[in-house]
Amino acid sequence: MRISLGDVCLWFDVSGPSVIPQGDTTVERPVLVAVHGGPGLDHMTVKSALEPLAADFQVLYFDLRGHGRSDRSSAESWNMRTWADDLRRLCDALGLRKPVVLGSSFGGDVALTYAALFPDHPGGVILANTTGGHWGGPRVIEAFGRVGGPEAAAIIERIYAGDAGDLQAEFNRVCYPLYSATPGWAGESRQFLARMIRNPDVAAHYSSHEVSSFDPWSLTGAVRCPVLVLAGEDDPVCPLPVVEELASQLPAGTTRLVRLPGARHTIFLDRPDLAFPAVKTFVAQIRESHPAS
Repeated sequence: MRISLGDVCLWFDVSGPSVIPQGDTTVERPVLVAVHGGPGLDHMTVKSALEPLAADFQVLYFDLRGHGRSDRSSAESWNMRTWADDLRRLCDALGLRKPVVLGSSFGGDVALTYAALFPDHPGGVILANTTGGHWGGPRVIEAFGRVGGPEAAAIIERIYAGDAGDLQAEFNRVCYPLYSATPGWAGESRQFLARMIRNPDVAAHYSSHEVSSFDPWSLTGAVRCPVLVLAGEDDPVCPLPVVEELASQLPAGTTRLVRLPGARHTIFLDRPDLAFPAVKTFVAQIRESHPAS
């Protein structure tokens, strides 16, 4: 499905019903808005991972502008502030009041920016396997080396150094299989990549024009909604020390950090026994605070 926000049309989909029968009446289920990874990827980065949540929630997936099946728009709009504003406007257009937003990986950067720019809008935000837009640098290189050895560390180091060569094939072969500790992921990751609609122009533009000009961490003091931070203890993409630092920047009274032992970047695949209950508990607490939302 597609919805117009005026200057852009976004593609979205849902898993799970919004209203279910219960005895002689009906009950509205919570809606969880999922923001996908990237940049330059699409909602398939989160759909299979979050599918089990459809048993308890209606999960809303969408493609950010410039991504997947949404309008490409123009390069000057491929930035964190615009994506955060699109998220707000999408929720408004769909009548979602005080939404609970789950941002995964790069989607966590968008979710954090949204929560900071529009502090009264979200009911709560879940930052999953993300550093919120703050790049780990040497700690990421070290983490990839720890789980993948010298070859993986060397590829990540070349990427951070701005190596002019095309490293995508090497990254997909060596580093992407390290995203999960779950057996069989190495083979599954190839299929996972093949399913996505990719826009490398977004990734290139964001890396060259946006990363250095805007840091979502500069806005963390403006966040007022409850925040759940989910971190894989062995995540090479978003090393735990960086995630812990992010959590420390957020309001202590409304922020909860959950560390997931044995999980890498695919936290919902690696530790579903810990990640899903944490999400369900958090959403239940939000519902208690905003029963009409």
